[in-house]
Amino acid sequence: MTDPRLVTLGLSAAFAVYVVLVRDRRGAPPARAIEASIPTGIELTVAHAGTIKTYRFGRRILVGRAPSADLRLDDPRVSRLHARIEMRDDGVYVEDLGSRNGTAVDGEAVTGPRRLEVDDEMTVGAAALVFRGVGAWR
Repeated sequence: MTDPRLVTLGLSAAFAVYVVLVRDRRGAPPARAIEASIPTGIELTVAHAGTIKTYRFGRRILVGRAPSADLRLDDPRVSRLHARIEMRDDGVYVEDLGSRNGTAVDGEAVTGPRRLEVDDEMTVGAAALVFRGVGAWR
């Protein structure tokens, strides 16, 4: 009967030789992939309740009073789910979600999906939301 320690030693040595031979055949590692700057989020500046802050969100933003809203505005004139801002293939759009007091862009009421341009100002209740653009951030 063979000693199990010798079998283990033989297998370990064979594995070490195999690793050395395979490593030599692999060659140099491939070059690192180029990181593309794909727009991944929406940037808004929000003026509300005496403060002005800039936020970076994902591709879709729900605006409202509800705890589930991405941008929560504590204002009685804002509906629980008031508006949606989302990135689509051809631009960023804002849409009123049937709110009682409505949503406006540069003073004009939003009646359907409306495409936003950089520096467009949306009014939701007493808050002013300025669309700053899209970007790629983590």
